[in-house]
Amino acid sequence: MKHVCKQLSGLIVALASLFLLVPGAVAQDSEEDCVWVDGECIEGYVFAAEYMSTEELKALIDAGSEDIVIVDTSADLIYEEEHIPGAVNLPWVHQLALPVDLPRDKTLVLYCACVGEEDSLDMAQKLSFVGFTNVEVLEGGWFRWLELGYPTVGKAVEDS
Repeated sequence: MKHVCKQLSGLIVALASLFLLVPGAVAQDSEEDCVWVDGECIEGYVFAAEYMSTEELKALIDAGSEDIVIVDTSADLIYEEEHIPGAVNLPWVHQLALPVDLPRDKTLVLYCACVGEEDSLDMAQKLSFVGFTNVEVLEGGWFRWLELGYPTVGKAVEDS
């Protein structure tokens, strides 16, 4: 009887341990499957960029829209050399320094001088992770802007 009690006691301890460990394991797994967006763990989050055409951005600039902020993701020196009129500079970085000094109540239109908008896409995703919800990437970026012959500003333009 003593042997049976000892086995039963061991079984109860094992079952109790199992029940205590399983919830922790489930919570841990769900934390690994989530993405932190503006301080909240969101399971299954997938960033999907919104795009704005170059022509649409030009029309908004020409109309004097106050609902957009154009964001150049180039390095400081490149931005100073030449950029889209009215653009502000937020150079691409591995990790954003918080707080980000951009308005949350306007549409941010990001562009870069990248073949596939990769820096703009990455910055748009990083901005979404810290709670910016109105972020769009300029389709075709800097090169499309130049291809269409739209105006630019900066040292390169002043020197020519």
